[in-house]
Amino acid sequence: MANTWFPQWRKRTGSLEGAVIAPDERLPLGPTIIMGLQHAVAMFGATVLMPLLMGFDANMAILMSGIGTLLFFIIVGGRVPSYLGSSASFVGVVIAVTGYSGHGPNPNIALALGGIIACGAVYTLIG
Repeated sequence: MANTWFPQWRKRTGSLEGAVIAPDERLPLGPTIIMGLQHAVAMFGATVLMPLLMGFDANMAILMSGIGTLLFFIIVGGRVPSYLGSSASFVGVVIAVTGYSGHGPNPNIALALGGIIACGAVYTLIG
């Protein structure tokens, strides 16, 4: 494998039953598609449900999640596979602070945004 900034994965050959996939390997196309579909189903609930519970626009959450994931993937050179999605850590606090009743857009979201931004800055420093 050439020493490049962005990794080149080699295709896993042989039986996949009970196999451990190495960090520099990739699955064949069929299993890759199945794993991708499973991942999309698993991440979609949190990415759509969490913003809806807080009164955010779920479309904006999906867009920002995608942008964040792409930036992360480029910054780490594809060496750390990760999906950056919504978190449930703020749901209770946002609902309590804003008095959100769960119907339509949250009219008091500005009350919670300062705290969310401050927590994001702390998470960035810790990361």
